[in-house]
Order: sequence, then structure tokens, then C-alpha cells
Amino acid sequence: MSEQVNIPKSKSEAESQELNKLRLRFGDALQLQFVGEAERFHVRLIGYLENRSIIVTAPVKNRRLIATRAGQSINVRMMVNDRACAFNTTIMQLYRLPYPHMHVDYPVELETNNVRKSVRVEIRVNAMVVNNSIGDRAKEVKCHLADISESGAHLVTPIRIGKSGDEITLSLELTIADITRTLEVPSILRGRLKVKGETEEREVHYGVEFLPLKDNKRIELIAFVYSKLSILP
Repeated sequence: MSEQVNIPKSKSEAESQELNKLRLRFGDALQLQFVGEAERFHVRLIGYLENRSIIVTAPVKNRRLIATRAGQSINVRMMVNDRACAFNTTIMQLYRLPYPHMHVDYPVELETNNVRKSVRVEIRVNAMVVNNSIGDRAKEVKCHLADISESGAHLVTPIRIGKSGDEITLSLELTIADITRTLEVPSILRGRLKVKGETEEREVHYGVEFLPLKDNKRIELIAFVYSKLSILP
């Protein structure tokens, strides 16, 4: 079960902000989560009127609108520049015309965290990898990550998959609040790592740099990393 968004308020980690000071752009990606439910939905910012409401696209799953009601409590998360932002609000009204969108209450304040790209979590993440730099010879290889950050990871494979500078695609199995999703992350191999394997099975270790992601995918990646650090819910 999810909780209300609760970001630590230490001076070094979090601070309160007013929404109008963040200079949001129309079309910015937001994550919406109904309080008491684990699943998160991607919506887009349409606009806002200070102290009145925020207008976002309606949440959709499998091309169908998600049922909502006025007064329903939601958590909202978003990335603004290099800040992870979150606030609690309630749905004011859903409109179906001229396209599905809804108004939510304008937040009094929201919490923000500077996203530190150096933050690295030691956690096993199952994945598949394919080397896009070798053309038709490319095959998917089962692998896992030994650690992960917003900017890269420690990749472990059973065979050599390429050389430094090769472009690869990682399909990561990310679990947040008991919901598992596959996230495809374009990346670059940054050389092999000298690591003593913990098992007798052959392991090849690589440093991996993640390439830029679209906003909605970046939110998912950051949410995963910080959820393991208990910095973001």
C-alpha cells in the first residue's frame, strides 16, 4: 500500500518550493499515484493558474481512461531540471471534452530534492542486454546489474558482449511498490571492470553509462534508485 509522499526535510536534502517558481513547461511529464494504490500513471502538464488549479491529461491504461472522482487524493511526482519534486493534492474535476483532462488542487507547497547523479545503490537488477554496435550479429543476452545510479550501472554478463564505446540497450526489470515494469535504457559500455566473481560461473563485468532518457522514463529510473535509498517514496 502506498503512503502520502514524505520526503525528508533536512536542509541538505530537501526544501519547500512554490510551484510557480519552478518554471514548469507545458507538456512536462508527471507521475500520478492514487493514495492507497501502488500503480503510477504518466500524465502531462497542460497548464496551471496560481492558487487555483493544475491541469493535466487524464490517466490512461491500455488506452482506457482510469476511473477518477472529485475529492480523490493523489501523489504527484515530477522532474524539474535536476530536482525531484513531489506534492499531495486532490482531484477537482475530470473533463472528457474536448479531450480527457482534469483539474487538481493547486498545492500550497511541494518538496524538492536535488538529484545527485553520484548516488549509487548496490542492488541486483535482472536485465537483458543487446549490443547495437555489432549490427546483425547482435543477440539479447541475459544479465544483471550489481549496482545502479541515475547515470550508470555495474553490468554483469556471462560472456563478453563488446568493447568500450559500444552502444547497447538494457532492458531492466524495475520493481517499485510491488509493481514490476521493464524499462529500456540506451547506454554505452565504458570498459571492463576487474572484479573477483562470487561464484564459479564465468562473469564479465562492465561499467555502463546511461544515455539521456525521455522525461517519463527518467522519472521511473530516478524513482527506482531513490526508493531503494528511502529518499523518495
